[in-house]
Amino acid sequence: MLDQSALSQLKNLKQEIHNSIPRFEGKVRSTAGRFGFVVTDDNQQYYLSPEEMEKVLPGDRVAFRVEQVDEKKSQALIEKLISTELDRFCGQYIVKGKGHFIQPDHPALNRWIFVPPKLRNKAEDGMLVSGKLSQHPYPSGKAQAQVTELIGKADESGIENRFMQAKWELQGEFSEAELNAANALVEQGLEAAQAGRADLNDVAFVTIDSASTRDLDDALSATANDSGWLLQVAIADPAAVIAPGSELDLAAQARATSAYFPGQVLPMLPAVLSEQLCSLQQDQPRMALVADIQVSNDGASELLQLRQAVITNKAKLSYVQVAEFLADNSNGQIPANVTDSLQALGDCFKALASHRHQTALTMDDRPDYRLVMDEHGKVQEILRQDRNDAQKLVEECMLVCNRLCAEWLDARETGIFVQHNGIRTERIGDVASMLKESLALESKPKFKTLEDYVGYMQQANAHEGPLALRDIISRQLDRSTLTTERTPHMGLGFQRYTTMTSPLRKYNDLLVHRLIATLLQEQAADAPAQEVLTDIQDKQTRARVAANQSEQWLKLQWLQTLPAEAEFDATIHYANQSSITVRLEDFGIDGQIDRRKAKDWSFQSKTLSHVKGEERFDIGQMVRVKVESLNPQNRELKLALVK
Repeated sequence: MLDQSALSQLKNLKQEIHNSIPRFEGKVRSTAGRFGFVVTDDNQQYYLSPEEMEKVLPGDRVAFRVEQVDEKKSQALIEKLISTELDRFCGQYIVKGKGHFIQPDHPALNRWIFVPPKLRNKAEDGMLVSGKLSQHPYPSGKAQAQVTELIGKADESGIENRFMQAKWELQGEFSEAELNAANALVEQGLEAAQAGRADLNDVAFVTIDSASTRDLDDALSATANDSGWLLQVAIADPAAVIAPGSELDLAAQARATSAYFPGQVLPMLPAVLSEQLCSLQQDQPRMALVADIQVSNDGASELLQLRQAVITNKAKLSYVQVAEFLADNSNGQIPANVTDSLQALGDCFKALASHRHQTALTMDDRPDYRLVMDEHGKVQEILRQDRNDAQKLVEECMLVCNRLCAEWLDARETGIFVQHNGIRTERIGDVASMLKESLALESKPKFKTLEDYVGYMQQANAHEGPLALRDIISRQLDRSTLTTERTPHMGLGFQRYTTMTSPLRKYNDLLVHRLIATLLQEQAADAPAQEVLTDIQDKQTRARVAANQSEQWLKLQWLQTLPAEAEFDATIHYANQSSITVRLEDFGIDGQIDRRKAKDWSFQSKTLSHVKGEERFDIGQMVRVKVESLNPQNRELKLALVK
């Protein structure tokens, strides 16, 4: 039997051994396999075996120790769960024998979650459901969930939209209180709110949009003058009737954006406002924020004034109508009282586009794809629609209006701005090296200033060598962010940029209207906190991803109906070491080509190319492909190259 001294020595020895083992904190990251990693705050990562991964969920913050497996390999062993962020998910309900599970539709959660009998909510095999974690897998390794909502069966009409809206937690129907508040504004009318505004009802404003659009938030007019053109951009002004902190304001903030799903719109504001009272409907006096812009003959622009006004849309025109008018000046269905303004808009647009091409940055036009839906909510046909001059005209007018309003706010040292840092930090070295070689530069370019960045990007855009430099660089750009900092938008080549032209559809645009209104009254205007802008941007991203995933699901269902041996023209859109992403040009469908077993091929990270001797696969290159496998519900399309 050990005496007290020996026991104390043994205890101290155990403590010394415990203290000698390295311990850390970090966040769990999953992989496509059963193993994972835990990443510390200083970006060190440690291997988690499949057994350890069973105890945790992606995103969990854990305390762990590191043990040496052999001379070359160490692994993390979890000692404590600190916090978890993944508590709800959507997926398919699966019954296997006596076991009931949810298979989550989650990119990082690749395991089935057991559902105990009392928490099944009458879910049936194959149903799509929402679930909530009822038991975390730490430390037992046995996660459990409860079914919180039955979304529907996989073959139901509209299930794609409903599932994605549930998955991304998008708000659908407005509450009775919100609808009552909107109807009260309609009953109140606009007369009182219009008092004191500039009367621009005689200006020949027109709206140019898709024929079916009802939430009309911008109208345009132009008049030729000795210096060029007076361009007037009128933007619907819902901020004039929606009070900050009101029921409708909170509803708009909660949604942050209108979400456009195949065959369905989730509006940011109730339809009686976004499509009627505040929409710039034809022949109806409406409140607007109007920018008077002088555009010179060479396309340079100057903001003359911003003013709160009352306008009347003289004609609701479609893109097709205006494109046909611009092509041959034929009146067609264009009212005679707006043709002079429309002709001036066409000339002004050409000057603006030319000037922007010379002084800033432009991207190649990308086609749109319209889904023709049948009565069951499935895709009947996919129509490719190349952008016409009418769409480009509206875009150019919105860009110049947003840019000049950003400069106006900047001069008053406040505002909400869209920041873009250009090339992602981790990719700058490869891009600089590629440009040095391709453009025969004496040294690697630096992108510290907007002027430097625009100069090098313009050289890349004009380059006619074997590599599509512009396309390669565009795959390596940072994301734009909303900020109160007065910083450049490198991607557009603008010193300042904001968005204020879609206040019926985007909450940050509505906030910009409020800022401008306050400043026009010569009062101090405080921009919202960065946390508010970050929340708005997160919600807008979720809405966009949800709509895109629903569209991809529907597109792949349609693709599944085509002959199995069908071949397609595709463009290489992106590449990494293990795969090539291509887009089927006729349908706007993205798919992956697996390159992990491509013998003797190497990946060049500098140009995002796969190379084998003289053979290459480069960004922008056309290839011929066929379907290898597809899973519509998981939005997965695997393609094979046709030799």
